[in-house]
Amino acid sequence: MPWIAKHGFSVSYWSFTFGATALASATPRAAGKTEDPAITSLAIGLFVLTNLTMLAILAGTAVLTGSGSLLPATVPKPEDK
Repeated sequence: MPWIAKHGFSVSYWSFTFGATALASATPRAAGKTEDPAITSLAIGLFVLTNLTMLAILAGTAVLTGSGSLLPATVPKPEDK
């Protein structure tokens, strides 16, 4: 977390959502194939954690969009001047 606090949020954090959602969708499948309550608890915990992660990334994106700094400004080419 210190790196995030130092450098701030960026659009590239959306790349974490792919792995997080894959992990959260795999554990319920595993929980469905076993009777182990630990796996079921893990599936629920990862589901909640993934949704919190998604909400945090969505909120960060909304803040950057609202401030107009979601994407970097374009720099004119020398021949455009």
